[in-house]
Amino acid sequence: MKDRNDLIYDLIFSEKVDFEINISEYIDNIYKYETFIKEIKEILKKSKVSVIKEGVDLSPITAMWILKVKK
Repeated sequence: MKDRNDLIYDLIFSEKVDFEINISEYIDNIYKYETFIKEIKEILKKSKVSVIKEGVDLSPITAMWILKVKK
């Protein structure tokens, strides 16, 4: 399991703006991916990071969150 704080740090402070996040690496129950995304987006909003474009690709074993941010 990867650390969620590392992901948040990358989303806020790295120079990257395009991300492909494998949600199954951060949560145990993949069916709760919407809650995970909502929590991360709330943190980004507080940090003045805007999500410009996003999408979720679902498969039976994982969910990929593809997003572009503006810092």
